[in-house]
Amino acid sequence: MNAAKLSLQQLPLVDVSPLVSADKHAVAPEQKAQILADMRTACLETGFFTVPTKGVLSSQLIEAAYTRADEFLALPEAVKLQYHCKRTPNARGWTPMFEEPSPDVVSHLEGFDLARELPATYIQEGSSLGPNIWPAEVPRFQEDVYALYEETTKLSHVLFRSFAEMFDLPPETFLVRISCVFSMPRHCASHCTKRGYCCAKQQHVSEEAEAFMRLLTYPETHVAVKNSTVGIASHTDFECFTIIHQNGEGLHLLNRQGNWIEAPVCDDRYGTEAVHRVCNSEKKRQSIVRFNGADGDTVVAPLPTFVSAENPPRYASMTQREHITHQIDLAEQLLQQTKAAQAS
Repeated sequence: MNAAKLSLQQLPLVDVSPLVSADKHAVAPEQKAQILADMRTACLETGFFTVPTKGVLSSQLIEAAYTRADEFLALPEAVKLQYHCKRTPNARGWTPMFEEPSPDVVSHLEGFDLARELPATYIQEGSSLGPNIWPAEVPRFQEDVYALYEETTKLSHVLFRSFAEMFDLPPETFLVRISCVFSMPRHCASHCTKRGYCCAKQQHVSEEAEAFMRLLTYPETHVAVKNSTVGIASHTDFECFTIIHQNGEGLHLLNRQGNWIEAPVCDDRYGTEAVHRVCNSEKKRQSIVRFNGADGDTVVAPLPTFVSAENPPRYASMTQREHITHQIDLAEQLLQQTKAAQAS
C-alpha cells in the first residue's frame, strides 16, 4: 500500500488551544476568526488537520494511557478474556487480535474500548450506553485513561462548535437539536428563527452521545502478511469526526485530491481524520482514538440551509445509532466471510 510521505510541516496545523481555554481567557474576535478560517481551509482543501496538544490535552495523560494499554495487553490471555468486549452488553473492553470488524480484511490489532461512564440502568437492547469495564489487575488504568477521555470530551465540544461557526452557523448547531416548544409556527418563525435555533434546547451531543475512545495496539510484523491481513482497512468512521494520536508510523490519510499520504509521527499533536487506513509495520504502533458522535436517537440529515430542489439530500436520513449499528454489522459480516475464505 503506497502513500506519499509528508513532513510534519506539510500537514495543516490549527491551534485551537485559545478556544479550549476560552472559559479562563477571553479570545479576541480576530484571533477566533483566524482559527476558524484555518479550520475551514484545512477541511475544504485537505480534509483533515492537526492540533497541538499543548494547552489542549495533557501529554502526561497521553503517555500514561499508552503505558496502561501496554500493561493490560501484557496480562495472561485468561485474564484478558474476562474483559472481552463481547462479554459486555455495551461493547466495552478488550478486542483480541484478528477480531476487529473491518471490510474485506483481517485486522492486525488489539484494542480496549471505553466511553462515557453511566449507570447500568442505561443498558438496553441496541444501545452502547452504560458503565465501562475496568481491569482491576492494572493499577491506575481507570484513573488515567478516563481522565484523558474527559479531556478529549472538552476538545470534542470545542470542535463541534468550531465546525458550526466556520460555516457561519450558530455555535450550538451540532450540540443542540431543534425541537420548538411553541405550537404556533408564526411564533416560532418570529422568535426562534432570529436566534438561529429553537428555544427548547434538547441536546444533540449530551452525556448519552455515541462517543467511544479506543486504545489500539498494532504489534510489530516480522514477516510479510497476506494482503487481506493489515493493520486496519481503508474506511471512514461512523460518527461526526474522529480525533487521533499515534506514537508510530503506519497511518495513511486520503486527502481531498484522492491521494494517500502517510501521517508523520509527532508526540505533541493530535489529528482529525477523514478516510484512513493503517498498514502493518516492523515496529509496534499505538494510537488513542476518540470518536465523536451525536446522541443515538439524533437524526442525521442535511441542515435545511444546504438542501433545495436543485440540491436534494444525497443520502437517506437515519439516527446516529442506526448508522453505527448498520456499519458494524456489515463489517462483522465481511470479516467472517474473509476468515472463511482464508480457511478454505
